[in-house]
Amino acid sequence: MFTYILLAGAVRMDDDSADGGSLLSTLGAVVVSFAGITLLSGTVLGYNWTQAVLLGGFGGVVAAASAAVTARRSSNG
Repeated sequence: MFTYILLAGAVRMDDDSADGGSLLSTLGAVVVSFAGITLLSGTVLGYNWTQAVLLGGFGGVVAAASAAVTARRSSNG
């Protein structure tokens, strides 16, 4: 098994998944959520950029966990 460490958690990908779909979906979820939450909270909601980046990072960790759980559920059945 390959193990990829992403932010605060670990995401596992089995050898039989040759296309890398699990890792790709996790990275996509992290990037989109981090950018979206950071820009939204920094511009529209008026937080300073330090707070906006912290909120975006928290959103990215939650998105990575959600993508990992979804990938695990879809691979199990």
